[in-house]
Amino acid sequence: MDFDSSDNSDAKYAGTIKTQTFKQFQLEQLIKDGTVMPASKLAEAKDLELKRIREFEEAAVDEARHQRTATPAPEDKIANLPLTRERDEE
Repeated sequence: MDFDSSDNSDAKYAGTIKTQTFKQFQLEQLIKDGTVMPASKLAEAKDLELKRIREFEEAAVDEARHQRTATPAPEDKIANLPLTRERDEE
């Protein structure tokens, strides 16, 4: 063999080469930067936001119902809160 290994003494393995078209690379960069969102992710984000809005509205209704129906604690119970806890016996 006429291969001279001294020429490649500082060569290092860089990994595999990723093959993709320029359009794929460009789209990947835009998605990574956050400027473009795929339609599937957009629909997922919309569903999540609608679910969050529904849960918030339900929580607001529950809170209003609780404020109307809950009875306040007696004044002596609020003023004399216990300062220690007792251990549970097992």
